[in-house]
Amino acid sequence: MSRKMLQVPVATLVLLSLLQIADVAAVADAAAATAATTSTTTTGIDASLKNAKLIEGKVLPDLAILQRVNQEDEKWQQVYRFIDDGFPVLELYGYKPKSDLPYTLIVPKIDVRSIEKPRLKEFMLEHVVPGKIFDSYSAAANGNGNSNEEEESFGNGNGHKIVFRKLEKSHNNVWLLNGQQILHKLRINENLMAIAIDGYLGDRKSPYSKRNIQETNNRYNDPQPLEQPNITNAHAKVEPIIKESKASPLMSFLANMKTGTKVFQHFLSKSNLTRIMDDNAYTVLIPSDNAFQRWHPIDWGFYPFSVPEFTESVLRNHFLPMQRPLRLADVRNMDEVVVPTMGGEDVVFHGQPTPTVNNVSIMADYNLSNGNQVFIISEVLFVTEAVVSKLHQMHKDKETPPLLAFPWFGAQFLSHSFLALERDPRFTQITRYLNSAEIAPHISGANYTFFVPEDRAFEKLGFDKLSDEVMASQRGVKMLLNHFVKGRLYNRDLRDNEVFETIGGGHIKITRNPGSNYTSVNNAQITESEVFVYNLGTMYYLDDILYSHMLRDFVTKSTKTRSNRHGSDSGGGSRSTSRPSDVEIVPNEFEGEHNGGDYAIHGDDEDFEDEIITPKALPVQIYELPK
Repeated sequence: MSRKMLQVPVATLVLLSLLQIADVAAVADAAAATAATTSTTTTGIDASLKNAKLIEGKVLPDLAILQRVNQEDEKWQQVYRFIDDGFPVLELYGYKPKSDLPYTLIVPKIDVRSIEKPRLKEFMLEHVVPGKIFDSYSAAANGNGNSNEEEESFGNGNGHKIVFRKLEKSHNNVWLLNGQQILHKLRINENLMAIAIDGYLGDRKSPYSKRNIQETNNRYNDPQPLEQPNITNAHAKVEPIIKESKASPLMSFLANMKTGTKVFQHFLSKSNLTRIMDDNAYTVLIPSDNAFQRWHPIDWGFYPFSVPEFTESVLRNHFLPMQRPLRLADVRNMDEVVVPTMGGEDVVFHGQPTPTVNNVSIMADYNLSNGNQVFIISEVLFVTEAVVSKLHQMHKDKETPPLLAFPWFGAQFLSHSFLALERDPRFTQITRYLNSAEIAPHISGANYTFFVPEDRAFEKLGFDKLSDEVMASQRGVKMLLNHFVKGRLYNRDLRDNEVFETIGGGHIKITRNPGSNYTSVNNAQITESEVFVYNLGTMYYLDDILYSHMLRDFVTKSTKTRSNRHGSDSGGGSRSTSRPSDVEIVPNEFEGEHNGGDYAIHGDDEDFEDEIITPKALPVQIYELPK
């Protein structure tokens, strides 16, 4: 049987052959290009990372000489816990310490012990960067964006690139590390840096826990801050769920309640009372959400349950340890029964005409799976106006403020501080200074400490005679910003020989004489401590001006005829705000840090590089403080 053959022209065959060859060549070129751009080491680490060899080498920082300083500081404790709980796991996998190795720890906002063991190694490697100390976020960000990106890029222990980015619309100098907001950084020693982030690093599609990732840091029913950081939803905080544990019958009951008891559930989960929930017999009185809401300020004011110690004591007085839990039927059949609470108070039950406890209505009752009893009540027990008023006087730092539209809408701490000082006759000079100098963009939002000189400090130096133009000058703004520290400092934080970095780029040293009330900040003595500006920050009143040398020459100019350094008259006028830079006296405490006399608030000198990580304790011997 003959077959009919398809006749194809020779020219067509030649064309098909050429196309096939071209396709093969294109595939080969693409493969070569891919290989060139994604070259990896033998272990799969991107070879373009500058620390690829160190990542392969499984190296850890040498912690044998680590000095445990600031043991009481929670920031340092967080770093130590990260090291103590996580590094032994890496050592089990063959990671070894190497001396004199630059290293950065990225400290997540999560307890390392909550990560499931099979994922712990990956989790730890995601948060360590061998071979690099990130002193400057902007330098790292610029390095990641220039033409030498491959030479400047560093990766973490899993080989994932570390990327810094500044939030463009942020007024608080907010930086992100791989999408997570940077909270602060701590220099542990010359070879080791820790950067704390508000979250954790890793692939959200494969979380470290088998359960779904959920938001776990909501502050249910707490007074909310006036301003939230301008962070996009793409960088919303998420944390891995803590590893599986069997919930107590009470917590299971509260979790299944859709409404009515969420505030109590929130406070109870934050308390130290969970240990009693499994093995003890009790009756628990649960105030409804509306009962807690009664004490919540409508717009601004004091919320008593923002004080953790008070909240814990209130909760204790809602637990009634009993050999046999009290049932609602028992209450109805009794005229009166007195029961002691776990907190040491007594509650009185009445059955008629309706069941009550301390004259508060019992709205509902439930039997828990372990036999314990729950009563839902309409009020919070042992909380009165007198109790809250006394608590308020002790905790003014917890009070939320009214929202001010003036003088500076975006700077609530500064605005409330200004209004408080304006009403005090001791501070006419500093309020004039605040009015003159444009510092609101640098003191935006809240969470600051302000060291405030009294009028007598200005008068003894002659600064009360300085013009508004001098105060508003570049040096004037710089000097004023050296009176602010980022972060709220309480009196207990002002320890002897502690050094803090100011927003102006300077440093202030605390001196405290043991056994006396004398506390000084550089050359100034604190005359009044812990003047709380609601929950926005704290003020300390001083008898002297910090970094006064920065404007001292202007005082001389205002009292003498202006002349040059050789004594010749330079032509009239009582003062000068435009002295040439070549005759400026550069204070020695800034000379080493800023490479000369550049006092620009914004610019390439990165004066405000560390604004978001202060306050921090710094080694005293490194810095020369003003005389």
